[in-house]
Amino acid sequence: MATKPLVGICLPNKGNFFAYAFIKLNLRLQGAYCVRLRPSKNNVKLKRLDGLILSGGSDINPVLYGANKDAHNTPLDKKRDAFELKMIDKAYKDRIPILGICRGAQLINIYFDGTLYPTILELDEYIIHKNSIFPIKIAFIKKISKLFSITNKKEIVVNSIHNQAINKVGEKLKVSACHDKIIESIEKEDYPFLLGVQWHPEYLIYLKDHRLIFKKFIYFCKKYKKTT
Repeated sequence: MATKPLVGICLPNKGNFFAYAFIKLNLRLQGAYCVRLRPSKNNVKLKRLDGLILSGGSDINPVLYGANKDAHNTPLDKKRDAFELKMIDKAYKDRIPILGICRGAQLINIYFDGTLYPTILELDEYIIHKNSIFPIKIAFIKKISKLFSITNKKEIVVNSIHNQAINKVGEKLKVSACHDKIIESIEKEDYPFLLGVQWHPEYLIYLKDHRLIFKKFIYFCKKYKKTT
């Protein structure tokens, strides 16, 4: 009997309990195990993992994408930033499936030399930006994209729990969904599975479209496992 794939979930040293619980539930539904990866409490070897998830959380240090060090307006977690960029680098070089959620999508963009708006207001001071774990807006998906192949839809209802947003898209990355002026999803075409979503699909487990994201991610985790 084939063993289930093991997915590492990047988290801060403290907190993010609900994010972890919901991500874990989504993974279990798709037939995968998971393990926490924390900056100061990590003893998991990447070679044991079949997939990597970068969860949401604190804003990212603006220095990492060339902005003013005081550009942010919320607390930072520099140790987490450094740890997760290192994890992305190792996973990417080994072609391990990667899923970035909210902050995780932003960090993927930075890894590929992209930039962020330190706050949504720098994108557009008049933008109407609401936060909710429930679906409150529509992301428009580009038809020629991996995200479209996952959902088979041009529109998807999403939630919104973020203070920053992607500005310049990283090298070799492609925008696959947007809402108004906000980039909602990025992906890499020449990679088995590398997807970053600005929303939190883990909290929308009751909607099929968002479960499909985890389903496809685990599909590639299982393929990776078979090759190692």
